[in-house]
Amino acid sequence: MRKKIVVIILVLLVSSMTVVMAEAGKKKVCYHQVEKFMADYYQDYNLYAQDAATIDLMDKYWAPEFIHISYLPVPQYPVFDLTAWKNFLVGVHLNFIETLTVDEMSIDIQKLTVVTRAIIEFHDRATGNLVLHLDGIGFYNLKLDENNTLKMTFLKLYTANPEALMALSGPPPA
Repeated sequence: MRKKIVVIILVLLVSSMTVVMAEAGKKKVCYHQVEKFMADYYQDYNLYAQDAATIDLMDKYWAPEFIHISYLPVPQYPVFDLTAWKNFLVGVHLNFIETLTVDEMSIDIQKLTVVTRAIIEFHDRATGNLVLHLDGIGFYNLKLDENNTLKMTFLKLYTANPEALMALSGPPPA
């Protein structure tokens, strides 16, 4: 009888350890991790996303299946995959430096979604003069990749004056 009790206790112990170990293998994301990820993203976007020599440094934020939709009058690119998004960013920033400053951020940790309202400023690369000031709203979907690293999978971007933005940056590169 004691042998049976010991075996049952061992089975229960091993079962509970397996559940604990399985839970430990599933990384959970907390609010502050997403908040830091987004803060780092905006900082690095301002530094690296506008130059062909540095844009690949942004790959740590974008999943390979990343999709971007700009609600801008851009008939050539109604939907951007990651390659088109990078080409667009580099192409429209040849004469201007864009600075994004997050004014508000809302994070849904259950859905891994983020909504931001940002101040968007464009400065002339040659003079540094401010040439355009806009508000923008971004809707981001995130995921954990196979390495349990946060990545963006989707971005929808709205700006207060898309026509002014397109007039400033010109048509996207072909």
